[in-house]
Amino acid sequence: MKKTISLLVLILGLTSCSEDLVFNDPAFVGYKNSELWEASSFRANVDTFGDLTITGVRGAETVNLKTDNTLEKTYSLGNTVSSVVFEGASGKVYSTNNIPNPEVQIYPSEGSIVLAEYNLIERTVSGTFTFTAYDAAGLETENFNRGYFHNVPIVDIAVVNGTDVNVACQNATAVVVTTEVNLNNVNPTGTQYTEFCEAYKTALQVKKTACGDTDGGIQALINGLGDCSN
Repeated sequence: MKKTISLLVLILGLTSCSEDLVFNDPAFVGYKNSELWEASSFRANVDTFGDLTITGVRGAETVNLKTDNTLEKTYSLGNTVSSVVFEGASGKVYSTNNIPNPEVQIYPSEGSIVLAEYNLIERTVSGTFTFTAYDAAGLETENFNRGYFHNVPIVDIAVVNGTDVNVACQNATAVVVTTEVNLNNVNPTGTQYTEFCEAYKTALQVKKTACGDTDGGIQALINGLGDCSN
C-alpha cells in the first residue's frame, strides 16, 4: 500500500505539470520534443540476462526503455548498459548510447529511467523516464521528458542464465563493450577523450571485480589507459 501511494504521488506530480497529460491505467506517455506522445500499445519483457525492456509503440514510432536489472531504483542513461532507443516513423534510430558530436554537445547523452514498481504478482511495471537520444552521427536528437509508464504488462520473464555472480559479470562485460566502442569513436586529442576513457576504465574495474581476472588481462588494459589524459 505504501509503495502504491508513493507511486501515485510521483505520477500525479508529473501530471500536474500540464493540463494536457491525461492519466490512464495502464499507460505509456511522455512529451516528445515538447509535444504529447502517447503509446497505443505497450509491453515489458525480462531477458535471460535479467535486463528489463519496456516498449511503447505509437504508429510507426517505438520507444524501448532498457534497465540492466529489475530492482526498483533510478537507472542513469548515457554510456551505460541501461539505455533508451527511439525509432522514428522514417526508420531512423536514436540512442542514449550514441555519442553526441562535439559541435552539438561535449557531454554524453543524458536522462534516467525510474523503476518505481516491479510487481511480480500482477506482472506489471510502473515508473517514469526522461532522456535525450542521438542519431548515429551524433548530430540529431530526440528528447522525451515527463514520461511515465504505469501498470505496463510484463509479457515474458525469461529464466536468467547462471548464478547472480554470472549475471553481474555479464552486465559488467556489456558495459565494457559499450564504453570501449564509445571511446574508440572519439578523437583521442579531443575534449571528450578523458571523460570516455575514464568511463571505460571504471567499467573495466567493475568487470574485474564481477568476473575475476585470473590471467591479468583486464588489469593490463586498465594499466594501459594510464591516467586517461591526452
